[in-house]
Amino acid sequence: MRFGLVVEYDGTDFHGSQLQSNARTVQGEIEHALFNIFHTTIRIYLASRTDSGVHARGQVGRFNHETDMPADRIRIALNHYMKDDVRIRYAQIVKDGYNGFDPRGDASSRTYVYTFNDARSAPALNRQYVAHVRKKLDVEAMNIACRSLLGSHDFAAFAGPGTPIDASTRRQVKSAMTIRDGDNIKFKITANAYLHQQIRRVAGVLYDVGCGNAPHEVICKLLDSARRGGATQVMPASGLCLESIAYDGSGLFGLPVIPTSDSFDISVN
Repeated sequence: MRFGLVVEYDGTDFHGSQLQSNARTVQGEIEHALFNIFHTTIRIYLASRTDSGVHARGQVGRFNHETDMPADRIRIALNHYMKDDVRIRYAQIVKDGYNGFDPRGDASSRTYVYTFNDARSAPALNRQYVAHVRKKLDVEAMNIACRSLLGSHDFAAFAGPGTPIDASTRRQVKSAMTIRDGDNIKFKITANAYLHQQIRRVAGVLYDVGCGNAPHEVICKLLDSARRGGATQVMPASGLCLESIAYDGSGLFGLPVIPTSDSFDISVN
């Protein structure tokens, strides 16, 4: 039996999502809670790998286990055994077997939001979810630069050191925009997949454009160069959040629907 989970977490005190033997991670937290529930070691697989300090509202995972416990009771039990900075928002049974639900491979797109804050003073509230900058940002110029990201491009210039040398660096961007909300400027991007540090390096270039330190054409030049390490500025992890992951034929919270008699409560306990 295979279960799909939608996971929300504050990444501030996590050393990323991926399991590590000597550090607290999102995967490790969930697997520890699963052990407390079922008294056996269960591996969970996550759709997207997030770095230390990166947050998520819509991370997706799956695990296999034979049980009569309803999916929503598993959600409640997991939240009971985990600390408050990680919550299971939703759980359901998903397709099992050889062609069963694969949260990473089956994803059609992933949406991230990077949040800048250009208030005169750094905020005291919600400070762990934004990157405070010292200059007022020109959102219109940043939006013009975002247009260059749309479509299929080689993002080698935005690849971080965790990107394997022999890996393909071509990605398909479906949408990209910046929106001002008071002192917060949100850079929202949806693509089929991302390279290591790609969004934080794009955000670094957008920051330069917004400050007037670089023309909006700089995005095009970096894409055309396809040179590793071209975009050197990596914005802080605190501003980045994995918003959602989409699947073809998605149901509630993006998970693919299969017929089931299980009932689900979408509240977070």
